[in-house]
Amino acid sequence: MSVTFSVVIPVYNGAAFIADTVRTVLAQTCRDFELIVVNDGSRDDTLGQLAQFGDAIRVISIPNGGVSNARNVGIAASEGKLIAFLDADDLWSPDKLAVQLALLERHPEVGFLACNYTVIDHSIGGPVAHFAQFRGDPDIVFDTVINDPLKALVKANFVGTCSNVVIRREVLARAGQFDPRYRQAEDYDLWLRCADVGPFLLQSQVLVDKTSHETNLTNNFVETLQCHERVLVALLDSPLVGKRPALAPAVRHEIVGLRYDIGHRMFNRGQSRTGFGYYWSALQAEGSAANLVSFVRHSIQKLGRLTLEALHLRTPYRG
Repeated sequence: MSVTFSVVIPVYNGAAFIADTVRTVLAQTCRDFELIVVNDGSRDDTLGQLAQFGDAIRVISIPNGGVSNARNVGIAASEGKLIAFLDADDLWSPDKLAVQLALLERHPEVGFLACNYTVIDHSIGGPVAHFAQFRGDPDIVFDTVINDPLKALVKANFVGTCSNVVIRREVLARAGQFDPRYRQAEDYDLWLRCADVGPFLLQSQVLVDKTSHETNLTNNFVETLQCHERVLVALLDSPLVGKRPALAPAVRHEIVGLRYDIGHRMFNRGQSRTGFGYYWSALQAEGSAANLVSFVRHSIQKLGRLTLEALHLRTPYRG
């Protein structure tokens, strides 16, 4: 069977939401797709929920091996020219595939397309558009082709999720698949490799509603930052930066920022020794005078607050 799109949904214990997600795919105005759902060893009623769709979808059940492995299984089983990913708890607009197909036909040089999406901002208690946070960044341009996406991605994972992405099969063939070693940020790792293959296209139109709930992996934000750091450390020693050594300072700068951020959050958890360890590793990552000043400032600030706490002169440390 030859199809334009292969839609790959990995799911683990998703009985509460997988049916709604599948329905948003089956309701697409573009009908030229196959839908592959990879059941990653679910122990709830996920298979029962999927059974209602019959032959409209293809279900592959595997032992639990993580989201990267599940997506890779789906890719290997797919036949479409374009691969579209969707997380098991996210929802698509009915014209998502049709709009993205039209854009890719208009831009045959583009191998990677990501649309905007809404996500719940818990600080305001409501939905916001993901790309809104990057509007003032001159390195990240929307509704046009980004010819150097690797440079922009080093600065920030502006793609943000898998559910908004469509990739040409030949780009994945060159970039590789998801790395199962990453529990999180596995998508960021792949996007960096895709950025080495060719230009990206970002569309500001919102076509995805990203669900936020307590079982999301990304709710553990410290682990998210740690995985993001691991990806950038690996990038620093990779052939991608080897071919473009001018990128190395930018990668190191982002690693430094992540390590200070993780260190702050470790202090907030009461793990001061681990927090200082991240500060020290931030200093080691970049031997600049500015970074030395940052290390001293952060360390003195935290030491002062910990000393005051030890002397019972203030309430327990909160950041």
